[in-house]
Amino acid sequence: MRKIWTVAIITCAMAGTSYANDEGHAYKKTAAVQTLMEYMVKPAMAKIKEYREAGGPADKEQWQKAFGAIAMVTEASQLVLMDGRIKDDAWSDGAKQVIEAAQGAMMGAYRMDADGYNKGLKAMSAGCKTCHDVHKKKEE
Repeated sequence: MRKIWTVAIITCAMAGTSYANDEGHAYKKTAAVQTLMEYMVKPAMAKIKEYREAGGPADKEQWQKAFGAIAMVTEASQLVLMDGRIKDDAWSDGAKQVIEAAQGAMMGAYRMDADGYNKGLKAMSAGCKTCHDVHKKKEE
């Protein structure tokens, strides 16, 4: 099964690189940051939070879903950095922190390693906080 995951990850990475280098397609922004947060990040973070509150993913299927949720947060963070969405250093620094930390969280989920998964999630949360401290409206 690990061979399948490894091949799938490498294939996706290669396809993404090939697609990104395709000069026939130019990226055009279709969603504001608020939309990315509401429809990509929020549902993915809800799944991550559900597993954390349960003490972590319980089985292989949940580990795969955790991996996917982390991937969605990471992709949204990539999109935040594209096409003029960045307002300031808090946005770019936070998004970059999330992207970097997600690698550890994803590897932890892939390996079903709770320690690696939790360390990665903690570092991702710090990246989220970098931006949210400046831009997220405080609830009164």
